[in-house]
Amino acid sequence: MERFLLTEDDLEESFFGEEPSVAYDPVFVSGDESGRILIDLINTLTHGSHPQTVEHAAGLYTNVVGSVVFHHVARFRDDAARRILQEFVEALHKCDSYRMQLNDGMQFDVTKAAVEPLEDIAGDGVVTRWVTTSDGYRIEGSWAVAVSGDILSFINVRLPDPAGIQRLARTALERAAAGAASS
Repeated sequence: MERFLLTEDDLEESFFGEEPSVAYDPVFVSGDESGRILIDLINTLTHGSHPQTVEHAAGLYTNVVGSVVFHHVARFRDDAARRILQEFVEALHKCDSYRMQLNDGMQFDVTKAAVEPLEDIAGDGVVTRWVTTSDGYRIEGSWAVAVSGDILSFINVRLPDPAGIQRLARTALERAAAGAASS
């Protein structure tokens, strides 16, 4: 599955790969119950623990100014990828905000800024923009969740540029579609 992941060459800045960090395994603390569904789905994707998962891979990239790109891909049995995408989209539309905690104990308030369709893609997907805050700390980020065939791609980017998440999502889906065609 690693062949479906974004690489440093796909990223416009000077990013470098890292091992999993405190950013993994967020815990829902409070807020919209749909936020719990989103956190649970993200953790399921990160660990490949959904019962319909055939294989999965994850990548984490950061750069010197603190921009971060997480990318998770998973291949699912049957139509599970589409069902998970639908569950994600339903939760995204219901969720306005939630509070989460990272595994280092830091807690953040997360507020949805927008839900938009992915543009010009060969698959189904959605982009969500979030604002994450904690005691004077503010992060603008985006998620792109998309399906191509039996592969689900989840990208979490701490970049304020809306075009950036669209470009990364297209790159990931093109790679997944090409890989599925050659399988």
